Amino acid sequence: MLIQPPAYHGEQVPVPVYHPTPSQTRLATQLTEEEQIRIAQRIGLIQHLPKGVYDPGRDGSEKKIRECVICMMDFVYGDPIRFLPCMHIYHLDCIDDWLMRSFTCPSCMEPVDAALLSSYETN
Repeated sequence: MLIQPPAYHGEQVPVPVYHPTPSQTRLATQLTEEEQIRIAQRIGLIQHLPKGVYDPGRDGSEKKIRECVICMMDFVYGDPIRFLPCMHIYHLDCIDDWLMRSFTCPSCMEPVDAALLSSYETN
């Protein structure tokens, strides 16, 4: 999963960049085996979070969140979004990138992994 894909026809394929801790940034090729395992586990947990499409409602007067607090851009009808267990929503790409650095909700600071892991225990 974290292996660099081969370059095709002389084109440079960028090596993915990961954040083993919030303050560290390293290329995938520089990660230890333990860091690769932790990142793969985190990616697996993120994929279990529900996603959807932003729909403000027919009349638009619903009291819904209208802005992604990560990028501070307004949600637009049809934007891919992800829901956290605390019920906050974000643009899919914004929150997935955030969760690769910190597994807490950027709005309420609730730990995301604790809620996910407890949902596994109750099933």
